[in-house]
Amino acid sequence: MCVIDSPHNQHVKRLRSLATKKGRAQHGQFLVEGVRVLEEALDRGAKVESVAHCPDLIVTERARVVAGRLGQSGAETFEMSERAFRAFSQVEAPEGIAAAVAIPQTQLQDLPSEASLVLAAVEVRDPGNMGALLRTAAGAGADAFIAAGSCVDLYEPKVVRATAGSVFHIPAAQKVAVKAMLAWSRDSDMTTVAACLEEARPYAEVRYPARTLVMMGSEAHGLDRDVASQADLKVRIPMPGRAESLNVAVAAGILVFEVLRQRQYEKDCEGEK
Repeated sequence: MCVIDSPHNQHVKRLRSLATKKGRAQHGQFLVEGVRVLEEALDRGAKVESVAHCPDLIVTERARVVAGRLGQSGAETFEMSERAFRAFSQVEAPEGIAAAVAIPQTQLQDLPSEASLVLAAVEVRDPGNMGALLRTAAGAGADAFIAAGSCVDLYEPKVVRATAGSVFHIPAAQKVAVKAMLAWSRDSDMTTVAACLEEARPYAEVRYPARTLVMMGSEAHGLDRDVASQADLKVRIPMPGRAESLNVAVAAGILVFEVLRQRQYEKDCEGEK
């Protein structure tokens, strides 16, 4: 196998382009770097379309194992020098393995019709927050994730890294119009819950139905008033401390795990009868 050394090589340029929205749209792929995230991609059967590896940067046994698995995936594989690999890498300390993975073409209508818990990010533009929200949804065992309105791309490299592999765990639809999301929730007999401040009840005082969609707005501006006004329930998280607000992913975690707590409590009560 010929070792690619030039930062201007066509394969290096293609991988570098996946860090851009235009490049991802052109190739229908996104860039995945790092041992942990690549393990999740392989374990979840993601469609790996090409692989780049740099032996000089692969220093752990775990990384060698993942590199071996990627090499056996059937994807086109390129060996690169450190100079070439760093030319496209989006991390400060690359681990020497990366892959171009097909972007799932999940639409709103593809989400589970009988979903019992869905987390929606509305107008969330910060990559770290979006990745953490997706990770929260996956950690709570939510059935689906929706990015509605003008959100950051779910497959932007910073978002993918922030999910810690959870991007491969949960069906997610993006570029969804808020109006379409609300119509889908009504058609699916889901109760919509808006995290907001105005006319909202403390979250722990609300009983969440068996099918719930939790909507979170951006950390900077919160959920749009018009969107919140169309929700079935409005909830807030009481804050006795001096901080003005919580990180949006922290707030989402509090809400979705309260939904789960109530459901588990109801199950336990049923079991005691």
